[in-house]
Amino acid sequence: MDTIDIIVPVTRAAAERLREPSERSRLGTLLSMAIASEASPGELAEAARLLGASTDERRAALGMAFADMQEASREAGITPAEIEEELAARKRQRRAATRRGVAARRR
Repeated sequence: MDTIDIIVPVTRAAAERLREPSERSRLGTLLSMAIASEASPGELAEAARLLGASTDERRAALGMAFADMQEASREAGITPAEIEEELAARKRQRRAATRRGVAARRR
């Protein structure tokens, strides 16, 4: 990922947490996604809350999100087979793009 270091005012407690490189990376990714997304403030607040949640709580939230997606796909008349086909096609596209990128760098 192409990243740029910036200065953002935060609380002292947040600054202490951000001393850890893995924490900076994780929270930087969240911030980047939040800015680039069309998520509502409530959705962003929930994502931020889940960052500090227990593994069990994050797993439960993920399970609920998948259940919601499954229900939405059923309501839209999309079959599991169609979803699998689309995922496989996207995976093939990513692999082809990666191979083209590797080939271009080798030149």
